[in-house]
Amino acid sequence: MTFSFARILTKYRANIIERWVEKLHTQAGEQYAARPIEELRQTITEAVDANYQVLVNRNYNDVDVFIDKITDMRLKAGFLLSDVQKAFELYRIVLIDILLSHAAKKEVHTIIEQLNICLAYTMHRFSDHFQDMHQQKILEQNRELEQIVERRTAALQESERMAYIGHITASLSHEIRNPLSAVKMNLQILSGNQKITGNDRRRVDISVSEVIRLEKILTQLLDFAKPLELDIKPCNISHILKSYIELLEIKFREKNLDVVTLFSDKVPLLMADGEKLGQAFINILINAIESSDPFGKISVTVKKRIKNGNDYAVVLIEDDGHGFDKNIRAKIFKPFFTTKTKGIGLGLANVKRIVQAHNGFVEARNSEIKGAEFIIMIPTGKI
Repeated sequence: MTFSFARILTKYRANIIERWVEKLHTQAGEQYAARPIEELRQTITEAVDANYQVLVNRNYNDVDVFIDKITDMRLKAGFLLSDVQKAFELYRIVLIDILLSHAAKKEVHTIIEQLNICLAYTMHRFSDHFQDMHQQKILEQNRELEQIVERRTAALQESERMAYIGHITASLSHEIRNPLSAVKMNLQILSGNQKITGNDRRRVDISVSEVIRLEKILTQLLDFAKPLELDIKPCNISHILKSYIELLEIKFREKNLDVVTLFSDKVPLLMADGEKLGQAFINILINAIESSDPFGKISVTVKKRIKNGNDYAVVLIEDDGHGFDKNIRAKIFKPFFTTKTKGIGLGLANVKRIVQAHNGFVEARNSEIKGAEFIIMIPTGKI
C-alpha cells in the first residue's frame, strides 16, 4: 500500500475512530445504541488498528484475534450478524469519505479495492464464527432442554407413582381399619377377663400391643397418602431444632450420646411450615440415634449458604455410626424402603417430601471421617 495511504490512516486515526463510534451509536441499531460510548470506543479502536495492519502491511494476525474476541462478545450480547455487517459498512463509509477528501485521485480506486478485500475477509470470518458459535449454542441449549425434559419426566413419573401409591394406600387402609378395630375391641374385652392368666394373658397383651402398632402404621400410611398442605408462617429454624432435640433427650441419654449444636445467628427467619419441618428434623434425628453406637456423638449445625444466587438455611445433622452402604444410600428416600425390622420405610420419604414442598433440597451421604450426614437446605425467601 502507498505511503500516502498509511500516512492518512495514521494522521486521521482519531477522527476515523470518533466518526465510526458516532455512526455506530446512532445508525447501527438498538443493540449498538445501548452500548456505553466508552466501551464502543475501546472496541472500535482495536478494530481500526487491526484493519490498519491488513490495509498497510497485509498482516491479518491482529484482525483474526479481534474477530475471535468480538464474535464471542457480540453473540453473547444477542447481536445479529446483520448488525455486525452494518457496523463494518459504516466503517467503509467513514473511511471512503476521508479518502476522497485527502488521498490522491489516482490512488483512490486501488485503495478502495484493498479496503473491500479487507472487509470481505473480515465479514467472511465473522460469518463463519457466528455460524459455528451459534450452532454450538443451539447444541448446548438442546442438551440443557433434554436434561430439563428428563428431570421433569422423572418427576412426573415419580408424582404419578406416588399418586397411585397414595390411592392404593388410602383404599387398603380404610378396608383394614374396620376389621382391625373389631379385633382390637375383642382383644381388649378378653384382656379384661380375669380368668385368662399365665401365657394366655401374655399372648393377649402382645396381640393388643401389635394391633395398636398396626393402627399406628395405618395412620402413617393415611398421612402419607394425603396431599401435603403447608401452614406457612415466619419461623426460626434453630428454635425448631432445639425444641426437638430437647424432646428426644431421653433417647439420647439411653445410648449416652453427646449432642453438639452449632447454630449461626446469621440465619434469618424462614417463611415455612415449622411443624412440618420439625417432623422432618425429628425423623432424621431418630435415624441418627438408631445409627449411633453407645457413647457416640451427634452434631447439629445450622448456617446460611448462598447457592446459585439464592440464600438458604442449611441444617447439617451428623452421626459417627457406620454410615451408608453405597447400594442403600440411593434408596433411603424412597417410600417403603427400610433396613429395619420394624417400621414401614416412610420416615425419610416424608423428610424428602416435606423439604421439597418448601422448595428445598435434602441429601444423605457418608461422612469423610466416620458415620453419616444429612444436609437439608431450605430457601430463606418466600415460597
